[in-house]
Amino acid sequence: MTLNITRIFKMNNSRKKFDTICVKDSSKFSKFAHTPPIFASSTFIYESPEKAIEVFKGNQESFIYGRWSHPNVELVEEKLELLEALNTPLELKGFLFSTGMAAISALFNSVLKPGDAIIAQGNIYGTTVELLNAVMAPRGIEIHYVDFDQLNQIEDVLAKHQNIKLVYAETPSNPTISCYNLKEITSLAHQYGAKMSVDNTFGTPYLQQPFLFGVDFVVHSTTKFLNGHGNALGGFLVGKDIDFMKNKVWKERKLHGAMMSPFDAWLLNNGLKTLSLRMDRHCANAMKVATYLEAHPLIIKTNYLGLKSSTYHELATSQMFDFGGVLSFELKNGLNASLHLMQAIKHCTLTASLGTADTLLQHPATMTHYNMPAKQREQYGITDGLIRLSVGIENVEDVIEDLDQAIT
Repeated sequence: MTLNITRIFKMNNSRKKFDTICVKDSSKFSKFAHTPPIFASSTFIYESPEKAIEVFKGNQESFIYGRWSHPNVELVEEKLELLEALNTPLELKGFLFSTGMAAISALFNSVLKPGDAIIAQGNIYGTTVELLNAVMAPRGIEIHYVDFDQLNQIEDVLAKHQNIKLVYAETPSNPTISCYNLKEITSLAHQYGAKMSVDNTFGTPYLQQPFLFGVDFVVHSTTKFLNGHGNALGGFLVGKDIDFMKNKVWKERKLHGAMMSPFDAWLLNNGLKTLSLRMDRHCANAMKVATYLEAHPLIIKTNYLGLKSSTYHELATSQMFDFGGVLSFELKNGLNASLHLMQAIKHCTLTASLGTADTLLQHPATMTHYNMPAKQREQYGITDGLIRLSVGIENVEDVIEDLDQAIT
């Protein structure tokens, strides 16, 4: 049975709730300033030695040291927990990290130990592949890359390897913009005793809420759409198991020194205030650009979930509220055409990131996915002719005109 999440949104008036959560700040940390201040302090004070003793014993809650936590991150953590939990009865616990990769590392380190195994799709973010191959595998973690389009392959690997503790999905995927069935994959993971995690960076909780489908963990690079302005790094990991998050994950962040800075948290909070407005425009612009690219004679394929020609259109319609701001397309003339495009653009910006207010363009095979094994890149459609485009919120005609003059 297809879950009609659009109907759920209308019934619960969740769009309004979402916007309000994004905009309003808790007065918990400042009762006098309209905009929360930046708490630029490395440590925090106590009114008495007795209070300090109780805090360090764990009998009372208080801020201790900026590497452990601080007001700016807790304010945003509470906001993101609420956004990810909308439309569910769940209480979630999440933690902000200095980068998205720090959040992903904390997930892997918390769930996996030497001798355990993980299943990941083959077309995830290139640095996540590098982390698995270069760091986790040498530590004794077994890595299984599987085509997540093939549910029978996922089940086959789960059945054959009893040591699989985590299934790691990224949907929509980077950079092929594939969409995977979260409900079915989560069900398989749980059937065989594994936890299910999803990188929701491309979707954001505004477009996709994985906890509706039973997942255990969601991870974000907040550097991207959540911040939205390209001015601060960050990551977020949120989960259903409150005790696990407060003990295992929090300790990972504390001991590895992976805390987000007060200033970056402050910038992230400012970005969140316009998240829904920005995502609506990103989606609308991306649809127009994808429609233009799909009809272009020099383009073999356009990957965008909003196109009815997309293999994933029906699934994305049932699983997401809209189709996102990122697309990719494959040029007929391969690497030469890609190099020409990158040299010829005038409006779009050539850079490795995504999710900012302006349109960003990059070539995965030579940039973000360069360190992924070439065979794996080709297997999952990350060809030399593939270009990833993060469509901004500017006038979309400027984006289309720039692409038109640069594609050869």
